[in-house]
Amino acid sequence: MRKALLIPVAAAAALALSACGQSAKNETAEASEAMAGDTNTMGEAVNDLAAAEDAAFDSAQNSYDTVANATDEAVDEAADEVD
Repeated sequence: MRKALLIPVAAAAALALSACGQSAKNETAEASEAMAGDTNTMGEAVNDLAAAEDAAFDSAQNSYDTVANATDEAVDEAADEVD
């Protein structure tokens, strides 16, 4: 009697474990895909940050050049007035 009851219970347990195993595989695959997507998003964010940094430095350089040119012109005009 015990063996007759034990075999169906063992079969049911094995079936339940195999069903959970597939679900776990699917969840693992989904998590892996999400992590890959996050990696791509982080890469894009780094590229965007680098582009913004380059634009800021270019803007600062242009501002510096503008001020330097204006200062040079003012010095030249002042020197011309003194002569």
